[in-house]
Amino acid sequence: MAAETDALISQLNITARRVQAYLDVKLKPLNLTVNNYYFILKINQDTPLTQDQLFKRIYLSPSNVTRRLTQLIDLGLVEKQRNPQDGRSWTVTLTVKGKALVPQVEQIIAQVNATAFNDLVTTQQEELITALKLIDHNLA
Repeated sequence: MAAETDALISQLNITARRVQAYLDVKLKPLNLTVNNYYFILKINQDTPLTQDQLFKRIYLSPSNVTRRLTQLIDLGLVEKQRNPQDGRSWTVTLTVKGKALVPQVEQIIAQVNATAFNDLVTTQQEELITALKLIDHNLA
């Protein structure tokens, strides 16, 4: 029996949605979602971060980044200020409350990774990352 034409894309899509749904459930107690937790980790890695730098790291449209940042600002997790070196751009930083969530988010991500990739040995996980990066590169 021949494989479905869209078997690879279909499975990638199904798996991604399932991981996202699972992650949403785990992040809910922190009032975060799969759509915004990532900002907490990225902003924490490099602060202060300009909004432009964030657009490039997250690979979302500026309007999506702005909308999600607004959610995090409303939750008191992120602050946005005019860039002191360039009054035209904005910098984003975590608040004390946002920084306090970082270890909890990292723990949840570790738990989700452990569950999702439980049956893959380290070399298989590394090969999967390499394959996904290659797919990403092919589409760039």
